[in-house]
Amino acid sequence: MAVLGFVLFNYGLQSVPPLLNQFQTLFGIDNATAGLLMSLVVIPGIFLALPAGLLINKYGFRKIGFFSAILLAAGSAVTALSSIFSFTLLGRALLGIGGCFLTIGAAVVIPQWFHHKEIGKAMGIYVAGVPIAVTLAFFTTPVLAQSYGWQLPFYIGAVISIVSAALFLVTMKDGPYKMKDTEGSSGLRQVFSNREIWKTNIVWMLFNMGAIGFLTWAPVMFVMYKGFNIVDASILSSSVMVVNLFLVPLYGWVSDKLDRRKPFIIIGALATSVTYFLISYTIGLPLVAAIILSGITAGLVPGLVMATAARSLPPKHAGAGFGVMTMWQNIGITITAPLIGYILQASGSMLITFASLAVFSLVIAAITLTAHSR
Repeated sequence: MAVLGFVLFNYGLQSVPPLLNQFQTLFGIDNATAGLLMSLVVIPGIFLALPAGLLINKYGFRKIGFFSAILLAAGSAVTALSSIFSFTLLGRALLGIGGCFLTIGAAVVIPQWFHHKEIGKAMGIYVAGVPIAVTLAFFTTPVLAQSYGWQLPFYIGAVISIVSAALFLVTMKDGPYKMKDTEGSSGLRQVFSNREIWKTNIVWMLFNMGAIGFLTWAPVMFVMYKGFNIVDASILSSSVMVVNLFLVPLYGWVSDKLDRRKPFIIIGALATSVTYFLISYTIGLPLVAAIILSGITAGLVPGLVMATAARSLPPKHAGAGFGVMTMWQNIGITITAPLIGYILQASGSMLITFASLAVFSLVIAAITLTAHSR
């Protein structure tokens, strides 16, 4: 159920990038303004992440997960029904409010069910929800939009969210490792006073900045500079995630066996920065190979960062920990989509745009190198 919730939110989030050109034409907006369709989903999480984490830790995820899924449905429905840009932004904001509670709750539940020796594998399976959602969104959205109109993917998201809300009420429950946190402030004090947790949060923010920057604007750049149509450009962009359906859980399992995560994160971040330059320069089959390689290397980061975060605090403070982590993530994503759109528009260069994304990966490697964790 945690993975399903993660997939639901990320499908709603990632349904927009394959349609960005269509939204720009429909509403007469530029690149930076179009980036708001991604930013408005995560802005609510900047303010709600901390209270969401504390509420989920105190009251459990069952009912909160139900109402979160209902908000996802409402956000998707409003987006589909909107005829002006402001209503579309409202729909994206509703999706973001539900997604904030849903993703934090899903992350909090994982440490309640798995021992520390299994947390890498468990988080690897959980984080695989992103490539599942991206693959579904990038493969289906442009095809459905061309055949039946851009609204249909959002109607589908709304229906599935309503069904999932009912499933949350029936199946979701706390795990055996859950400990009651009667002093929410103590959890926050531990989170904000731990230097290593700060490093993990910043690494997580930078990773999401790079990932969202790529997934939002790669389809547009492949149309503009590589000569693809939007369907092929979306499918090609999603291939960065397809390989991670299998590799992210594998990376988590290997990290549990070796009890090492830091070297994998550093190698993955450095290699990913190199692949961005390869993508800029290549065409044809070498381009496909470079994108797949980017997925292989980037997949080393997310599950292992989440596992590191899960092991940094006891389960009773997981809500506060993942709340702060989500807050940093959402700050980064809020900045990234309009920023990368502006860089693309101002420079008119695919190379400069991908070089900007490479900077995020290089900083991830530098920060992780200073971490005391294994």
